[in-house]
Amino acid sequence: MPNYRRYYIENSLIFITNVTLHRKPILLEEDNVNLFWHSLEMVKDHHPFNLLAYVILPDHFHWLISMPQNDPNFSRVLLSFKWNYTLNYKKLHEIHAPFHIWQRGFLDHVIRNEKDLEAHVDYIHYNPVKHKLVDSPEKWQFSSYRDWEENGLCRSGTPV
Repeated sequence: MPNYRRYYIENSLIFITNVTLHRKPILLEEDNVNLFWHSLEMVKDHHPFNLLAYVILPDHFHWLISMPQNDPNFSRVLLSFKWNYTLNYKKLHEIHAPFHIWQRGFLDHVIRNEKDLEAHVDYIHYNPVKHKLVDSPEKWQFSSYRDWEENGLCRSGTPV
């Protein structure tokens, strides 16, 4: 795996992509998505962060997060989430052998400005449309699109 340089910048917004191993669609099942949220809440108790936008697709997810000022290390959040989710998944599905759910590592991008923020929020919300899972973002239930729309934060029309 390449040696990525991560930038931990206080008061920044971070776009994250995490993919399942071999793109296995484990996040299609509602029980596994519920487990996703349960694992995320467990992680937030130990590594606080704000989840500003998200989408959960069958084989990957995207987050837009902000970290507390005194601890901008988002890698700990992802490591803890992946570890907790895997343990909880194994327990739920009664798996006792070694088992991997996630690809190694994850992709991140520090948001640079307002235009970059808009582009990444659009990317998150329109990802189910891009993958032909739905024909409009409001139809995908595992997304923050509806929350953003209710608060008047979504732009109308298709993203650029």
